[in-house]
Amino acid sequence: MSRTELADAVNIALDQLYPGRDLAAHYVDHRWIGKLERGEHRWPSEERRAALRLALGAASDTDLDLYSPRRSSSGRPDAVDRQQVTRFGSRPDLFPAGNLLQLGTPTPGHQLLPGGDLHRTISAPAGQHFPGALIDVEIYPAVDDGRVLATIAPCATERRWRRSVQRRLILGHVDTPDRAGVFALDSRQADRHLVEAGRDARLLIPRAYQLDAITTGVVWAVTNLDLSLLLDDARLDAAQAAASPYRDMTRSAASRDIADDLDSVSRLWIGSAFCADHIRRHSHVLSDVPVYWTREQRGEEASTWLLFRHKLRYLRDTAERFRSSSQPMTRMFCLPPQAVAASSMSERILLLLAMALMESVGIHTAVTDDPEYAALPGLVMDKRRAIMATWIRGEDVWHVDVTDHPHTVAAYRDALGDVLAHSVTASDTPGGRLRHLADHLSLDWHWLQGRCADLGQYGFAGLAEPRSRLLSLDGVDQACRFIGTLP
Repeated sequence: MSRTELADAVNIALDQLYPGRDLAAHYVDHRWIGKLERGEHRWPSEERRAALRLALGAASDTDLDLYSPRRSSSGRPDAVDRQQVTRFGSRPDLFPAGNLLQLGTPTPGHQLLPGGDLHRTISAPAGQHFPGALIDVEIYPAVDDGRVLATIAPCATERRWRRSVQRRLILGHVDTPDRAGVFALDSRQADRHLVEAGRDARLLIPRAYQLDAITTGVVWAVTNLDLSLLLDDARLDAAQAAASPYRDMTRSAASRDIADDLDSVSRLWIGSAFCADHIRRHSHVLSDVPVYWTREQRGEEASTWLLFRHKLRYLRDTAERFRSSSQPMTRMFCLPPQAVAASSMSERILLLLAMALMESVGIHTAVTDDPEYAALPGLVMDKRRAIMATWIRGEDVWHVDVTDHPHTVAAYRDALGDVLAHSVTASDTPGGRLRHLADHLSLDWHWLQGRCADLGQYGFAGLAEPRSRLLSLDGVDQACRFIGTLP
C-alpha cells in the first residue's frame, strides 16, 4: 500500500473498532504514516495502535515494531542506561523502514559489556553487483538536548576503535518519549568528537548523522564498493594494463576474461572507467550539443556516479565543454515501474541523488517509464553521430563503438526524442525535475530536501569515509548541497 492507502485503511479500522466515537483526533493522513515509517512516532495512541494492527493483520504492537520508550531510571540525562542498550541489542529491526542496513543478531562475541556498550555487527547486504559486507558497530546510550551526546563507558575510554582496521561505526542510541533514533560516526572520526576523556567520556555526534534511509543507503554503497576495490587493488592495475591495447580502437568489446580475477564491483569500475575514456577520446566527432542515454535503473548502479572518483571528473569535464552553449545537455534514464517497485527506499534515494549531481553541473535529466527503452545501449549522440559505451547490464565488461550510419543514428535519435518529449519528470527547472522524480520514485520531497540540507552542510566524511583511493564522497556531498539549496 502507498502511504495514502495505508492511512485510509487505518481510518476505516478506527471506525470499525470504535463505532459512535468522535475519532477526529485519531484519524491519520499520509504525512503521519511517513513519520511512523521514519521512526518519528514510536508509540502512537492506543486507538491508533489497534487500528494499525487491524489494518495490517498484526497480532501485537511488537509485530509492528511499536514500543514504549522509557527514560533512564537513574535520573541523570547522561547516565549509561543499561536497560536501554539491552533493548537496542535485542531489536534487529530497529533501523527505520526502507534502509539497507540490518542489525545482526547477538553472538557470544557481540555482547553487552560491563560499561554498558554493546558490540554488534551491521549487515550491508549483497545486491545485484555488491558482494555484501559486515560493519562492526559499538552501541552506546545517548541523549539529544539539541545536540547528540553518547556516553562512552569507562572500559571504552582507551578508545580501542581508533585503530580499527575494519570499518567500524560508533552508534549513539537516543530512546526517550519525545525522541528516538540512532546516530553514527565513523570510528576514525570519533576521537575528534569526544567532549571529554574522563570516566564518563561523552561523544558528540552531529544530528545530521541520524541513521535513516539516506545515510544508511550511502553507508551501504560505500561499504560494498570500498571492500571490493580494496581487495582487488593490485589486480585492478593488472586489468587496466590488459585493457590498454583497446584504447586506440574505435570499436571494442571486452569479455569477462579480461577481468576474470575481479569481483563484480571491480568489473564495474573497469568498464565504467574505460567507457568514460572512450567517450572523451571520441567526443571531438560531435559537432552539436550531445544528448546522453544511460542504463542505470537501481540505486546500486547509480551509486557509482556518486562515489567513483573518475565519474565526477567525467561529469564536470563534459558539462564544462558545452557550458557556453544556449542549448543544455540532457542525460536520459529508463525507470520502469517494475524497477522502482523492486528497489528499497534507500536505493531510490541514491538514484535521485545521482540525478541531482548531474543537475548540479548543469546537465538536465529526463526519465521514461516505458520498459521497452531499457534495451538501448549507453550512448552519447548529436544529429549526425553516436558514440556507444555500455558497461552496465551487458554481457561484456564494456562494449563501445562510434557510428555515423544514417539508419542507426536516426533510430537512436527518434528513441531519445520520444523520451525527451514524454519525460515523466519534465519541468523548466532543476528543482521541478527532481521533485517530479521524487514523486515517480515515491519519495517524500520535503523531508528529503530538509535532510539533504543538513547532510550537505556536514558532508559524509564523518560517517562513511572511503578507504579506497578510487572512491570519493565529493559527488554525494555535492548532490546533497544542491538539493538542500533548491528553492
